Amino acid sequence: MVNRSREREIALVLVALLLVAAGGCQTARMTAWVVDDMVHLTDRTGPTIDLEVFDPQSKRIRLFASANETVSFQIALDADQEKIRGVSIRFSDLTLSIPFATKSSPIETIDSKNLHAFNMLPISVSSYPPWYLRLADKPLQEERFYDPLVPIDTAGGSQSLRIDPQGRLALWVDVHVPPQTSPGNYTGEVRIASDNAPPWIAKIELKVYNIVLPDSRPVAAIGGFDHRALFAAFVRKNGKPHIPVHLDRTRPAVRQGLAIMRELMQLAHKHRLELFDSQIHPILKRDMSGQIRLDWEDYDAIVLPYLRGSAYEDRMGAPAWCMPFGEGFPDPNNYGGIDSQAYAKTAREVLTACREHFSQIPEIGEKMFFWIYRGQVNSAGYSSHERLGRIVREVDDKTPILSQLPPMPPQLTGWSVPKAFTKLTKLTKLTDIIAPAGQWFDPVESQRKTRPGDSLRGGWLSPGLPPYVPSVDIIASPADIRALPWFAMKYKCPAVFIPDVLNWSDDLSSGRTDSGVGLFYPSTINGAARILPSVRLKRLRRGLQDVAYLWVLKERQRMGVALAIINAMVRYAGLDAVGDHYLDPRLDGWIRDGATWRLARKILAKEVLAVIHPTSPSNRGHLADRIAWRRFDETARTVRLEQVRSRFTQADRRTKRTQTPSSPLVMNISLELYNEFSRALDVHVKFDSLDPGFNAIHGARRISPMLPGKRYVIELTAEANHLPVSSDGKISIPVSITTDMHRPKQFTVRAGFLRAGRTVKPPIIDGKLDDWPMRAGNTAGAFTLLGRRGQQADPLAQRKTMVFVTIDRSNLYVAFRCNEPNISGIFTRPNNNVRYEQLMACGEDLVELIFDPGQTARKPEDLYHIVVKPNGVLVAERGVHSDPPLGAVRSWAAGASVAIGQQKDVWIVEMAIPLQAFGPGAKDPLWGINFARFATQGSEPSNWAGAVRHIYDPRNLGTMLIIPEDRAR
Repeated sequence: MVNRSREREIALVLVALLLVAAGGCQTARMTAWVVDDMVHLTDRTGPTIDLEVFDPQSKRIRLFASANETVSFQIALDADQEKIRGVSIRFSDLTLSIPFATKSSPIETIDSKNLHAFNMLPISVSSYPPWYLRLADKPLQEERFYDPLVPIDTAGGSQSLRIDPQGRLALWVDVHVPPQTSPGNYTGEVRIASDNAPPWIAKIELKVYNIVLPDSRPVAAIGGFDHRALFAAFVRKNGKPHIPVHLDRTRPAVRQGLAIMRELMQLAHKHRLELFDSQIHPILKRDMSGQIRLDWEDYDAIVLPYLRGSAYEDRMGAPAWCMPFGEGFPDPNNYGGIDSQAYAKTAREVLTACREHFSQIPEIGEKMFFWIYRGQVNSAGYSSHERLGRIVREVDDKTPILSQLPPMPPQLTGWSVPKAFTKLTKLTKLTDIIAPAGQWFDPVESQRKTRPGDSLRGGWLSPGLPPYVPSVDIIASPADIRALPWFAMKYKCPAVFIPDVLNWSDDLSSGRTDSGVGLFYPSTINGAARILPSVRLKRLRRGLQDVAYLWVLKERQRMGVALAIINAMVRYAGLDAVGDHYLDPRLDGWIRDGATWRLARKILAKEVLAVIHPTSPSNRGHLADRIAWRRFDETARTVRLEQVRSRFTQADRRTKRTQTPSSPLVMNISLELYNEFSRALDVHVKFDSLDPGFNAIHGARRISPMLPGKRYVIELTAEANHLPVSSDGKISIPVSITTDMHRPKQFTVRAGFLRAGRTVKPPIIDGKLDDWPMRAGNTAGAFTLLGRRGQQADPLAQRKTMVFVTIDRSNLYVAFRCNEPNISGIFTRPNNNVRYEQLMACGEDLVELIFDPGQTARKPEDLYHIVVKPNGVLVAERGVHSDPPLGAVRSWAAGASVAIGQQKDVWIVEMAIPLQAFGPGAKDPLWGINFARFATQGSEPSNWAGAVRHIYDPRNLGTMLIIPEDRAR
């Protein structure tokens, strides 16, 4: 009996062991890799190895920081075919390694509570704005961008994440170095475990410099928000969003919303972003005599703790807050409109009450500013701002006024701007803070108004429309939002201004808004309302910490070093970024490469270390610094080729003799160069080699000196009696650029040259290409993409386009053959309207033709322009009807006949255009010409002539030679 009982016990133990073994069986696989904070993680980002950040062999994560700084990295965890369950992350303390530590020398640590992990949530993006099409460096497709950050409780046991089969879990990690941390090398580890996959353990190595980053904000980051958005997102009453009319703190629903507001304010403050509520105001009452009385009790109880700093752990108060007056309070609609006397009287009473209230708390009053007009930036906006500004100045002539209207908008806008904004009169006091969206930012005007040491005067730099200025959109590069504080310091702006840091729409899951702003997300975690930070908020903090390094150099009289780094990383923005005209922004205003940003920060830390601890470094240290600077120069600077233009003219035209069909052609290659270096250069540009049929006229040019930060245009020319024929209408010309700092940089210019052969049997305009007369050189192909993709090694559009041309006595015939793998996905609108953004016809599938008969056009308004949609709609005009327009636009009676056809994987446009529609220039044998296409699938704007930024400049056209009539076959 005893033996049988013993056997039963043994059997039960064996079963238990088997169950434990089965439950703990690790069958899944998890691949982990680490990148720094400047990698834009999406679900399509492939494993990236950067040995300076992570060594996959030794599993070492390498970081560097100063005390009072937060540095970050990202971990991507990829599953194989099996779901991974119960994923958790733990950090150890980071321990200081002291080479000669004694028993009396305690080992210092950075407590693990200073390491914070976040689960990065993906946001799906399937459509992209035109500015992104210009700046993307890869084909576009639907992607899931990681942006919202859910805090992970690494101290408790509440973690239980999962990774779906073949899925990805992305983690963001912040490492905060407390201010009192001793310098040295710290080591620790991160451990990621799961229920069914082997754990992943990596060593963290953190080098802490002997620097304490200052708490002061050399560039303030100021953001607005509307508390009503918080209440709408989080507070419910009878199952519906509750937005109280007054913030009465005695009401539970209001207290609930104010608790969320405090969480938002504190979260932003920890990231060096200072917020203000743009819509909060005191309660407006009238006494028995009808006089205005403002009840400040709730307002002061809510607002003053943020301004005084008592709401924050570090006790640093907000630097700026919006005065409770503007176009929304008091509401002009309640008093007959903004121009009524009743509104003006009420407004003056409110302003008087505000002035008297804040005069009693001067330390707070000094932080107040007016934001009176917040409407659309257009011609009407100036009148509204002027009207409100005049009322303000009648009562308060000291408190600064902020305006988002550009004081001197470019002429192309056509806006009527009051003299108060353009001339030095008393009314210039209507604007003290200039804070337009970045595309309107004028560095000269901004610096003219800036007062050193006064953050409430001058230009506040706002994000806006790239490539004028960085964006804070979720799809923008990691460098964009980081670069904003750098640009603010470059242009001496006291602040970066983000008008609405929430901008929450009804569809928050998209993560996208019209302006691309929204640095926080609303969420509910375990039943509790939470404000989630974004990856972009972290990168803004990174930029603000960067400028703290720059500020230390400036304060220690090393501004020359700081400027050298600033000018290399951020080159031009706002109106400084304008190319040939306002609507033509240049593409490369700031560095986007993450490794270069890391190198710049490392050099900054070394330079700060050298000025605050001026000891004599070893020769080895000198050498390492020189190598770092040389590497920085090589990665951050170059002589950049911004644009290449080509044109063929007839030699006799240069001598003003009548040209003949047999006259030799002159090839003109125009190159626009930009010197990114901080010093003048000696630059040589030349043809590397020419085909035997060419004879160089000006085959080499020299720019000496080429001044730093300047653009130069040079022209190489060659003469040819015979030009080679190619199937794509391009002639390849090797060119090289040599400087006194670098080896020759070689590239190939592909000049567009097309022959329009004569035909005696013209094609039938029926949408079919089987009857097209083929002639040598009458096809145009190899369409290149606009923007950054057009600057890559492979600039060709994936959706290929071929154009055919021929001519007879009456008509010019043109046909497009547009490859499209998914014909059913073609999108077009059934109207005669064409949408232009960033000088790009977009938003639907279409093709464009641009003609300059006789090459006489000097402006876009001189060009003949045709747009054809896949539904057969044809739009013909002189000029380009963009908004704002490039110049005068006139209707053009082209008289063209057009036919549309479709075949498998191809759609076709065929047209005949009467030559008489082109006027006298039609008789000239040489035309400027270009063909373009926008493909919605793949988001590809492409053109034949190889224009980089836009196609509507006569200088950006290719050349078409019309074969004389006596050569028709």
